[in-house]
Amino acid sequence: MPIAYCTLEIYLPYAQSLKEKRMVLRKAQDRLRARSNFSIAEVDYQDLWQRAKLAAVTVGPNNAVLEQAAQQFVREAEKILQDLLVDCQVSFLDP
Repeated sequence: MPIAYCTLEIYLPYAQSLKEKRMVLRKAQDRLRARSNFSIAEVDYQDLWQRAKLAAVTVGPNNAVLEQAAQQFVREAEKILQDLLVDCQVSFLDP
């Protein structure tokens, strides 16, 4: 069963505290989860105010379905995060 793994690097220039950062990330994560079938978690830079890294994963029956799901996820992330999104990388694993 193949797995799609996506990382999102985010820069939050106006965040003045970790609480503010978490609020923005939680809202983005909730919106992305509602529009896709990906599990999302913050995986790096937890102690920095203005930087975040989210990881999202999903599984599917074949690579074609996963590629389509990943493309849709990236489009939604770009739409939701807009200029806050610095980098997005997608990789596929086939255990």
